[in-house]
This record gives sequence, C-alpha cells and structure tokens, in this order.
Amino acid sequence: MASLLKDIPEIGLQITSTSIIDEALAFAKQHCNEMTINHVIRSAYWASIVAKKDPAFSNSNVDMEAVILSCILHDMGWAATKSLLSDDKRFEVDGANIAKHFIKNATAHNAEKEWQMSRIQRCWDAIALHTTPSIALHAAPEVALVAFGIMADFMGPSFPDGTGKLNIITVEEYHAVMTLFPRAGFTIEGFKQVVCGFCRDKPATTYDNFVGVMGTRYGTDGKGAGKEEFKKAWEDNQVVGWLVTGLTALEQLDAER
Repeated sequence: MASLLKDIPEIGLQITSTSIIDEALAFAKQHCNEMTINHVIRSAYWASIVAKKDPAFSNSNVDMEAVILSCILHDMGWAATKSLLSDDKRFEVDGANIAKHFIKNATAHNAEKEWQMSRIQRCWDAIALHTTPSIALHAAPEVALVAFGIMADFMGPSFPDGTGKLNIITVEEYHAVMTLFPRAGFTIEGFKQVVCGFCRDKPATTYDNFVGVMGTRYGTDGKGAGKEEFKKAWEDNQVVGWLVTGLTALEQLDAER
C-alpha cells in the first residue's frame, strides 16, 4: 500500500512514513475534520524540516517515527467524534490518552511492531506538552521537535523568532507544504471557534492554560458571547488565589499553637 505521507522532492524533503503512521493518519481522518487533519499533517512536515536543518536535532538520534506519529495524533482532543473525549480533561491530555490507546492497540498483536512503554510515554509527553513550550522545549528531543513542528504551523517562514531572520522554513518550503495541505479553515476565526468551544463545554479544563486566556478575550464562542461571565470564573480559579489563600490559612493555623 502506498504511503499516505509523500516526500516533496522539489524542496528536497523526505518524510518518515511507516505502517503505524499511515494507520494513525487514517484513524485521525476518521474522527477529525479537514481543518484539523491538514494542520496536524503540516505540523509533521514542519517538524521534518526542522529536524533536517536544526543541529540540535540533525546531529542527534531522534526517533522520527515517534515524532511524526505524535504530530499526526496531537489534536485528537479536537475530534469531531465526541465519544472519544472526556468531560474533565484538557484537550491536550485527551489527545495524549487517545494516542496512547491507539498505539497500544495498533501494536498489541504484532511482535515486530510492538512499542516499549517508554516510547509510548514519549509520544504521550509530546502531545500533552505541545502547548506548553516553556516545558516541552527543554524535554526530550522528540517532545521538543513535536512542539516546534506545531508552533511552526502558526508562524511559517517566521518560525522560530517571529521576524523570519532565522528562517528555518523558507518561503518556498512553506508554499510547497501549503499547496499539498491547504489551510482549510485554519484561520484565527477557525482557531477561536475550536478553543473557545472548550471554554463553553468544559471550562474547568481551561483556567490554568492559554485556552482560558482565549476565553477571556473572545468569549465562549469566539465572538464575545459569555465573555464577562467566563472572565469572572477564570479570575476566581487562578492558582495564585489558591496559593495565597492556602498559605494565609496555614500561617493563621501556625499562630494558634
């Protein structure tokens, strides 16, 4: 069977593609819309470009199969199949759990394909941490590379410094990948619709991360609905408040001795 991910000879890019990666992509297509699918595939291509050009990865023994697989499955927490998702976990954790379950099932009955738990955990970490670069970029190379690939889909040729001066991804490479896997709604409005929906559907999972910040700016529908109510709940649930309240209570308890 022909691989679902294709090399792009015109920019000299060869992408890692194996049977489990093809299975993962088919699985993702079964449960996610075109916007999400094209985003995760582009992330895999950007990660491949970064791995080729950045000495931090090109000079190390990176598990590219785990990287590409993690990129493909990283937004399963956005799945249109709601039965896959939890009511009480961040979308990143949902995605990591779905990926872990998928890998276990895909390799369980084939000794040649079997993955060690440490390798599966590496994928879990990469997916769970992909929106937390202050941690992910200092973790294992595979975790950092997945985060870079996903970040690059928000920055293109401006990756990684925002000005384009470092220019890891060229304009030619950008257009080559975008031609194969177009935006398909992955705009600021499309992105707001997805993440602000979590502020509406499971707000408690958003208070300690960027999704909650999106809700305070754009409401629970991406268009301003419920903005003030959500912002109040977000402020009431900031960890700083819990820490200060907890330590204050303990100081009072200590003083009573």
